[in-house]
Amino acid sequence: MVDLISKDETLVDKLSDALYASTKDLLNLNVKVVAKEFLSKKRAIEQIELFKKIIGVDFSGKKLLEVGAGVGAMLVIARSEYNIEAFGVEPSSNEFCSFRDISSKLIEEYNLPKDIIVNSTAEDLPFEDSSFDLVYSTNVLEHVKDPKKVISESIRVLKPGGYLQFVIPNYFSFWEGHYGIFWPCITNKFLGRLYVKLLGKNPAYVDTLQLISPFYLKKTLKELNLNIEVISWGKEVFKDRLESGNYSDWASLKRIRSIVGLIQKMKISSLIANILNLFKMYTPIVLTLRKV
Repeated sequence: MVDLISKDETLVDKLSDALYASTKDLLNLNVKVVAKEFLSKKRAIEQIELFKKIIGVDFSGKKLLEVGAGVGAMLVIARSEYNIEAFGVEPSSNEFCSFRDISSKLIEEYNLPKDIIVNSTAEDLPFEDSSFDLVYSTNVLEHVKDPKKVISESIRVLKPGGYLQFVIPNYFSFWEGHYGIFWPCITNKFLGRLYVKLLGKNPAYVDTLQLISPFYLKKTLKELNLNIEVISWGKEVFKDRLESGNYSDWASLKRIRSIVGLIQKMKISSLIANILNLFKMYTPIVLTLRKV
């Protein structure tokens, strides 16, 4: 049972319709389940707690920017339960316009300022340099047009001493959550399309994705030549989840729960995690850094 962030259950149906309209020809999603995940209070809390756990900093009174705020669930929880001055950016054109309607209703329900979500792309953040103590994003970088520009902009608006966390699917790993399929470490779109097509699925969605890997991110950060200190890539998060099985079944992860359980019963979860981490095949990437 998903603990919805809103008392207005019609928001689930509205978001389900919007998700279906934007993905019906590309992905075979259970849009009602995905809509409930977007509106899940538990999911929003997990996002904030993961960020807090890795950097070990009290978030109360901090100013946070969420890059790709979606329907605003994390912002609402950040403000109402964590005393975080949270803002977000989300484009409100084309397939994203329904997000704006739903986030506006959530913001009104929680009696929050109407302007906490700004209509903007992640590549062109409408904020001054060094505006935020914290910058956060989850499952967004793989969908943007220019990941390098998004990273650069996100660090630009971060204050010196501030922290950034981006949670991103690792395409040099074994799982693709949008399709809900095993993924043989493909970071090339041609091969990705071919593989998806061989599985009998529509390969067109691959073209909408940035097939990001730790190698790509390390290269990008080096090219940007910014004053940053990388704290974590998420290896410890991946190992803990594989060893304990303590993770939520968001984004079709329920499909691999039995395999994780088998690995644990065989008492090889630590070994598997270490091997996958060694070859940078952990997922997701939880890039956490501090601006020096």
